[in-house]
Amino acid sequence: MSSNWLNSLVDQHNELESPRSFWFWAGLAAISAVVKDNVWINKQIYNLYPNIYVMFHADSGLKKGPPVSMSKQLVKAVNNTRIISGRSSIQAILKELGTAYTMPGGKVMNRSVAFICSSELSSSIVEDKAATKLLTDLYDRQYNIGEWRQLLKQDTFTLKDPTVTMLTATNEAMSEDFFTRSAIRGGYVARTFVVYEKESQNINSLIYPLANPPNYIHSAEYLKELSKLSGPFKSIAHNESTNEYKHRKVKKGRDVWFNDVGIKFDDWYEQFTKQKRDSEFKDETGTLNRFDDSVLKIAMLLSLAKEPELEITEETMNQAIKECERLVGNVVRTTLGKQGISESAALKTMVIHELLARQPHQITRTVLMRRLWQNYGDSTEFDNMMQMFDAAGMIKTNSIGNQIVYTMTETQAEELKKLMDGKMGRRRE
Repeated sequence: MSSNWLNSLVDQHNELESPRSFWFWAGLAAISAVVKDNVWINKQIYNLYPNIYVMFHADSGLKKGPPVSMSKQLVKAVNNTRIISGRSSIQAILKELGTAYTMPGGKVMNRSVAFICSSELSSSIVEDKAATKLLTDLYDRQYNIGEWRQLLKQDTFTLKDPTVTMLTATNEAMSEDFFTRSAIRGGYVARTFVVYEKESQNINSLIYPLANPPNYIHSAEYLKELSKLSGPFKSIAHNESTNEYKHRKVKKGRDVWFNDVGIKFDDWYEQFTKQKRDSEFKDETGTLNRFDDSVLKIAMLLSLAKEPELEITEETMNQAIKECERLVGNVVRTTLGKQGISESAALKTMVIHELLARQPHQITRTVLMRRLWQNYGDSTEFDNMMQMFDAAGMIKTNSIGNQIVYTMTETQAEELKKLMDGKMGRRRE
């Protein structure tokens, strides 16, 4: 096993088609599922636990299933948490969480801890308007201390310290069923690490033997070591100066001291908060408001992937920030046009994507209407929308010969591309 378990795990799948990011995040989900709420970071008014929700978002056929299966196999081999997979209702899942469970080998699990995994999100949780709301509530382990109770007439049960890690997958067509207004604006999307991919990493028919087939039995041994850990991660800030806590900041009139990891995170958080305040991007999902906790969760998991110690390093903090910044762009890609849950919003998104995909960012009215004819009612509706784009300064309308041509300025295109890559642009004065 290499010095970094996660890198080794991803490298085992270099010959396969599933994107590398899917194997990476499936590995993080496996770590999250086996450490559960046994470890945490002290955030002064609550303990932050490393349970995460991960969702692969890609076209059908991009091999989302194998990484999900891998994660399930790894967690099953550790045999320290309940695994919920297959088709079920959210009420059935909650009821199962509230029931004592005998693990393989005879160990009784009476705490409400589970790893929910499915290669298709919308089919794994039978349609229920309350599904995303309940999953949103259960994500926040830090607030669900002790008993979590459901007292509906048809179902009454109690969950004990509910801790849920979830790994699912979906595609554009199926995501429409799950990305409702409440899922997007109610906090579910903000709590989910959306891993968006468009291309496979290889072409492999899998009819010939692999040069280096994955060894999940061997990989699970490291997870078994992680499952034995218990307690808080080492503090990254202190009230007193020491050789380690040497970076001083004044907070509310008093001195606070940070180690190298702490000063990195605090400086980043201050800068990020200012960028968020000044950004012209309106985040309807709430992702940005939870971003600091997202970074810390991933920093914990990346540190555990490196060694079985409860300490975040500078390297893993830097990587956590980088990985989570991509999340913003992925949320934009997967929810832009769905946030208003309207056909007009979806049509506007299609226009933007059409122009961004072209070089130069230009298209004739005839070609654009032909490309999108199934998505608007009549030409009046289409022209009104394009006039709104022009009035907002996003797209210029010109006549060239007998053609009407729409052009997105390079500046506007660059700002939108940065947004898609998880970078927030500055507000224009």
